[in-house]
Amino acid sequence: MLRENKTFRILFFAYGLSTLGDWFDFIAVSILLGFVWKADPMTMALLPIAYAVPGILLGQFAGVLADRVNKVKMIIVMNLIQAGTTLLLLAMPNPLWFLVVIALRSCASVFNDPAQQTLTRQVVCEHQLLQASSLNGAVFQMGKLIGPLLGGMVAAFFAPAICLMVNACSFLLSTVLLLPIRHVDKKPAAAKTETREKALPFHLAWKEGWGIFFQNRVLLFSTIFSLFAMMTIQLADAQLPVIFRDKVPLHPEMVGYSVSVIGLGALLTVTWLHRQKELRSYGWVLGGGVFLIGIGFTWIALYQPETSRFWLLAASLFAGVGTGLTTVGSNYLVQKETPKEALGRVRGIIDSLTSMTFIVAPLLGGWLMTVWGSSLAFLWVGSGIVSIGLFALLLQRFIWGNQKANATVVSEQAG
Repeated sequence: MLRENKTFRILFFAYGLSTLGDWFDFIAVSILLGFVWKADPMTMALLPIAYAVPGILLGQFAGVLADRVNKVKMIIVMNLIQAGTTLLLLAMPNPLWFLVVIALRSCASVFNDPAQQTLTRQVVCEHQLLQASSLNGAVFQMGKLIGPLLGGMVAAFFAPAICLMVNACSFLLSTVLLLPIRHVDKKPAAAKTETREKALPFHLAWKEGWGIFFQNRVLLFSTIFSLFAMMTIQLADAQLPVIFRDKVPLHPEMVGYSVSVIGLGALLTVTWLHRQKELRSYGWVLGGGVFLIGIGFTWIALYQPETSRFWLLAASLFAGVGTGLTTVGSNYLVQKETPKEALGRVRGIIDSLTSMTFIVAPLLGGWLMTVWGSSLAFLWVGSGIVSIGLFALLLQRFIWGNQKANATVVSEQAG
């Protein structure tokens, strides 16, 4: 049983603490910039860039490093850096310096994901990978659901600075939890892989990661599909407050309710996936998830103010179920299809490519909202997401091929 795996259990709780802290101070950062410093729109637009650019620049380097060093120690060092930079935010004199420190903190967080994913693959049995991925997905969605709510309450009743302090403490507690398993990479199999990677020059290890990525058609095609889907979803995702302002102008609380329902739908989905032993079809999970997200966005675009606000929440639930399917499905696919010794590099490549969508798509989405108006833009974007999902469902055999055959090839490579 996965719960009897002490190493994974510690890793899971440490990840949960740091994730909750991340979402806890997400609201505080927005409040400090928007309400305390009253930053102009252009400065506010720099916030997602400060979060995303480090992933583009450092994602692949972090992936190569995760395959070569002790993963737990890597996470511990990055946790300490994130705790320090979070406290440093309290001393920043103006918004621009604040954003610089946010970017520095994001640089450290870039190194955590490939180390976390690689370590999970290392300590979890093959047949428990789906359960592990769904548990990590569940804790992420719970952090997304609870963190902003608690963070908003603390920021409102006390001060945004308290949220930053709580986040710094969460990183420190996460570090303390990881200390008992800091030598897990000294096990014979892990040590053998680490020794082999260290003997390979850094640039050749990076090149080898790209070679594995391009040669594995499942990884390559899945990433291309995910990038198209993510790019399209991000066109609308950042503009949810805009369309809700037009659809229900007298009920601003609906934005918060909608985000919470999306998180609830995702949480219910990953809880269901946790009960499954494996994914029999990537196409139905990934394509179906994108299709449901598109249905949710299209439904919101077609909503009429005279109808019940319940339908907006129903649309959000569809989008949440789709989010849960795609999040767990994509993480499981990368874990399952990548050789153990190259997981960090492949994860770093995918993370760096994904980070690009978080810069380009919101800006393009804002332009579309301005030119077409919120309802028409949401309708076209939602329809585009539905089309991408249907495309994946209809052509899933071409995109993902025969999963049993692919699994055999990967196991041979890993051996």
